[in-house]
Amino acid sequence: MERFNLVLDMFLLKDWEIAEILGRGVKRTIHDLQYDEKVYTQLFIERLQLFKFRPVAVKNIQIEVGKRSPAFYIKGKTAIFGYIFREVFSEKHKRKIWGSVVRNEKGDWKYILPGNSGEVVFINLNKQEEIDIFHLS
Repeated sequence: MERFNLVLDMFLLKDWEIAEILGRGVKRTIHDLQYDEKVYTQLFIERLQLFKFRPVAVKNIQIEVGKRSPAFYIKGKTAIFGYIFREVFSEKHKRKIWGSVVRNEKGDWKYILPGNSGEVVFINLNKQEEIDIFHLS
């Protein structure tokens, strides 16, 4: 039990501050879910679910133009923070994507999942934000 409390303290009080996952203190970036040679992916997922992040395949997510929702893409021992939104190229050409907040050298999203992807992200649709579709960041 003491080991579990130590791990829980790591998630709640130290580097990750999972209780702050909605942007009130946690870094919106890539998180390594390994600590002291143990992988805590399942614990991270459980904490996400407490904060209303639900697993949904990208292709099954509905999002309006001008809105975005926070979502984590979890791959093995890594959690990548990003958003689901619609990128607008013209009135007729729009696409839904999940894009990481981490950028590449050109300033584009370093990690992208296309709108028709079957990959699962943990999304909080209750935390939709308005965005400027002409200046996505």
